[in-house]
Amino acid sequence: MARKSTTESAPNTAADIVSNQNTEKAEVKEQKYTKSKLREKSIILFDVSQSTFDGAMYGHDEKEYTITEARRIIDEWLYGKGGKK
Repeated sequence: MARKSTTESAPNTAADIVSNQNTEKAEVKEQKYTKSKLREKSIILFDVSQSTFDGAMYGHDEKEYTITEARRIIDEWLYGKGGKK
């Protein structure tokens, strides 16, 4: 019976492990929430009132957003395209 080469069964190198972890992280998608759920929790999530949330989201027609997307929209509305300063 032939033996397998030791190079074939060698454990992954550190570079392979890091590469695999980075790939796994990139594939993770952030959960989307309805605008009404984000609005309900706007003070907790974004540190803005519901009326500020409404103003920032006015004209944005998507039904669902990730927290990151909503935060970007709110920050852009509050601070302009340059973001928070």
